[in-house]
Amino acid sequence: MSRILRNRAGNLRLELRDDRLSAWLTISGEKRLTDEQDILDLIEEAGIRTGFEEAARYMRKHGLEKDFDVAFPIAMSRRVKGESKLNYFFDLNEAKDFSGKVDASELEKLTCIEAGTVVADYGSNIFERQGSIYDIYGEMLQDEDFDLGSAKQVAGENVVFQPEKRQFIAESRGFISVDESGRISVLERLVLEQLPREAGAEIKCPADLEILSSVRGLKLRVAGDLIVRGDFAESALQCLGSLRLEGDIVDCREPGLNVAGKLECRGIRSSRVLCGGGLSFAELISDSEVVAGGGIFSEKGSIHGGHSECGGSLDVFNLGKPQGGETLVELSIGPYHKALLMQMTKELVRLREAGDSGQELSARIKAREEDLDAELNRFLNRPQGEKYFLKARGTAYPPLEARVLKYEYSIREPKQGLEIWEKD
Repeated sequence: MSRILRNRAGNLRLELRDDRLSAWLTISGEKRLTDEQDILDLIEEAGIRTGFEEAARYMRKHGLEKDFDVAFPIAMSRRVKGESKLNYFFDLNEAKDFSGKVDASELEKLTCIEAGTVVADYGSNIFERQGSIYDIYGEMLQDEDFDLGSAKQVAGENVVFQPEKRQFIAESRGFISVDESGRISVLERLVLEQLPREAGAEIKCPADLEILSSVRGLKLRVAGDLIVRGDFAESALQCLGSLRLEGDIVDCREPGLNVAGKLECRGIRSSRVLCGGGLSFAELISDSEVVAGGGIFSEKGSIHGGHSECGGSLDVFNLGKPQGGETLVELSIGPYHKALLMQMTKELVRLREAGDSGQELSARIKAREEDLDAELNRFLNRPQGEKYFLKARGTAYPPLEARVLKYEYSIREPKQGLEIWEKD
């Protein structure tokens, strides 16, 4: 329906057509002067911004005159006629049929986009339009022939279409792919089928990564989650997401693995592993230094030797080496943050001894200290019934040194079904 506005005196009637393309003014034929300011105030109240010249041209073309008690156009726009064009804000040739499977040497050449990025839109050349660019309220007019249903079909995986702006928005971080039907998707994960052969080679990935083989003798930095379809041996890893490993972590000591999220693997042997979330394994952790911000769990697996520390409960099948050799296990508050703080503090001392102020590292240390404080507050505000526990559902073999928060326990004889709960 049209919207009708009147002035206070009641002698002006402004009709705003619901197509947003015209406004018609009627001046009452009362024997009194019409105040021009009243007309301007009514136009301002209506929010009309453009179309005044178009209305004047319309009146001249049709021989209309302004008269009392006759509606005449005060503002007009003509609906745009033309064809919308799909504009890509990425290299279409690179994106066509991109499957996410790449060679390690191609990683640095790929463009990773952030969530919220406008990857494409529908628009037309405003200079070629046969009609007005804006409606009478100053908002951009769209062409008549635009097919909203077809436009929505262009949005693929992790891409959303916003009709009001005719834009395609990335919903996640990743890499653009356009399939044979023209659908635009964002791939969150890259896949490496082949790895560099030279020892010590470095691989950097700005998003999730899947490796279809074992990793040996490499340095990896992954800004998302990592999946490895094999072992991870004699290598280093910095992972900002979670790690899922189908094989074992083997001989990764310096600097080892630092995984910000959770970690799943078959086993860990002779390695140093830090993870910010929980750690679950299938078979064996042996002679390793393991720190998990969450709990450590294995339904059938064992921990033999080394030092394992977690910020939750430890629940495995066997604890300790059946053939002898000390095993240390510990349940504490914020062990992941504490381990990283120790690393960073040592590095800061080294930098300052070399004459570097280490300002950036100092800021990172402060942020990590805040994370540790938050973890402590979370622990102190736990539900009353939530308690840490240490459990070996099979056998605990001596010598086993266990610590559950501030209490220490020494196991000197084999024990079936060991279970130690946090004390108040």
